[in-house]
Amino acid sequence: MKRIIALVLSLVMLFACAAAVAEAEKESMGILKVNKAFDIKYSALPDDYSLFISQQNDMAIIASILSTQKTLPRMRLDIAFNDEWADTEKLNDVSEEDLQAIKDSFYEEYSELTFDMKETAAGTQLLVVTVPGGQDAYVYTIYKAHEIEMHLYPGEEQGTLSDADIERVVAFLSDMDFVPVE
Repeated sequence: MKRIIALVLSLVMLFACAAAVAEAEKESMGILKVNKAFDIKYSALPDDYSLFISQQNDMAIIASILSTQKTLPRMRLDIAFNDEWADTEKLNDVSEEDLQAIKDSFYEEYSELTFDMKETAAGTQLLVVTVPGGQDAYVYTIYKAHEIEMHLYPGEEQGTLSDADIERVVAFLSDMDFVPVE
């Protein structure tokens, strides 16, 4: 009888620990409310990074995602409503001409760029823009008339961005869920 009670107590403790771990995962999830139109959820920031929101209102969010390590890249997240995309659900829905206009807008600051298309797990296209020489990279998308852009640039002691740095940002953005507010 004592063995049965001990076994039951062990199972109860095991399930309690599992529930606590699951709850901890839920608590670590971040949510940004955007214009009462959608939430952005992410399971975790890249290792050793913290999110600092510097501006948030009904039309825009500007946030920095920074590491304490000066050898890791820095990120700036900009989310802004744009009337031009009022009827656009996702970047996937823009015409080839509009996509080219988006690409051309990046040339205002740089003369040489490389463009690549990636896709999130939910099927939202991401435009990855890299500046040759590893000085800057951007990951851009549209969701519910909002332009979402992540600017990636080298850390203070990093020098240049690596392909792995860019892939880390793409993976982070690909893991985000855009959840409509009902």
